[in-house]
Amino acid sequence: MIAILNFALAFGAIFLVQPSVAQVALAKNLMAPEGSHAPGIPLLSMGGVSMFIGINLSLAIFSTNEGFAGLHPLIAALIILLFSGLLLDTNMAFRYVRQLARLLAAAVLVLHSHGTPNTFFPGLPPWLNAVLQMAFVIGFMYGYHELVLHRKMTFLYLALLNALVFFLFMWQWQAPFNDILLALSLSGSLSGILVYSRYARIKNKPLPLIGHTGTFLIAIILAALWLEILVFWAN
Repeated sequence: MIAILNFALAFGAIFLVQPSVAQVALAKNLMAPEGSHAPGIPLLSMGGVSMFIGINLSLAIFSTNEGFAGLHPLIAALIILLFSGLLLDTNMAFRYVRQLARLLAAAVLVLHSHGTPNTFFPGLPPWLNAVLQMAFVIGFMYGYHELVLHRKMTFLYLALLNALVFFLFMWQWQAPFNDILLALSLSGSLSGILVYSRYARIKNKPLPLIGHTGTFLIAIILAALWLEILVFWAN
């Protein structure tokens, strides 16, 4: 029951927040160019804001005190990515900050958990495990971002499928509850984004896109879930 409510809250939050984000798009007069898939419809690259809200809202409400504390590194990384995205959206002079922010987000995700990263490869010193995990997270984020740039909808659907498979696997594996909630929150938010996008196009309504920031939010969550799986297999 909690799983259903968690998914539903993340899904519903998109429909609550996206119209407000769309009003910002209208105010900024960001229109899709002629010849695109949605000409004349106001667009906003920071539509990932609604995904950030949906994920964190569902985690905050349904996680336990101990579970939420365990999510602090990931939430901190998400805040870093969102903040750097907002800076770039308002001032292109901050474009180099975004690159540093992604490195910082990966470092926070790996190192913030009690200062000791999980063992990625048994037998290796802790510092090397940390470096390998950070390299994995950074490589995953940039790799997924490039794939989305080339085939956006395909890889958004694949991310949704990946998150749902993680949920089922972690449920069977009896993984920590906060990991299960994280997979469900990502699934719900992605479902909301995809459904709202189709609804907005059919109704010719303003369409906030997830943009670069939203793509990296998805990527770092998937990277965190993959890390949990890889550490489980390695040990």
